[in-house]
Amino acid sequence: MIPVRLASQWRYPTPLLAVLLCAAGCQSPKVTRIELTTFGTDGESQLHYSNFTRASYRLSAGHTLELVLRTERPSSLDPTQTITQIVYVKNFWKPIPGTTYADGSQINARVQYALLTPPTGVRYDGSAFVYYRFDRRTGQLVGTLEEGTLSPRYRMGDAVDPFGPCRFSGTFFASEDPGDVISAIQMLDSQFYQPIETN
Repeated sequence: MIPVRLASQWRYPTPLLAVLLCAAGCQSPKVTRIELTTFGTDGESQLHYSNFTRASYRLSAGHTLELVLRTERPSSLDPTQTITQIVYVKNFWKPIPGTTYADGSQINARVQYALLTPPTGVRYDGSAFVYYRFDRRTGQLVGTLEEGTLSPRYRMGDAVDPFGPCRFSGTFFASEDPGDVISAIQMLDSQFYQPIETN
């Protein structure tokens, strides 16, 4: 079983988050962060977030963007265990500022989100709307994830899904590192092959 408990906190509504990010001339976000909204059996929502310590991207010859976010931290339930989180985003088309509106009908990326406490883990699959730009000063990729949805799809070992279907948004600040992206893709494909059955 994966012992996962992310810190809960209040968050701004998604459209307001984008406005705040651009309030000072669309300056780069200070942290790479994913915020999850999960739903209990009683329908009550709970908010969680996780900061990511590493963010990498690669841009293919066909201008397909692939992004990987990673972080590791000790489990709050068992400090001898390390929880690894990996988010993989594959973006198929880039929105145009002032032209493309971010809503549920404007999904432009496939997303995989893995929570691992080896030898167990759970992988969520879903989609999102991704907006990004290149910071000419730093050479880094800066962007947001909006309208994201995830559902549990695969597991490693006897891991128990901690969240169920959820929604997410986030910000990222990534450096070019094709090798890191490729290694994450290979791990996500090779380690998660047991389907999670849903009713």
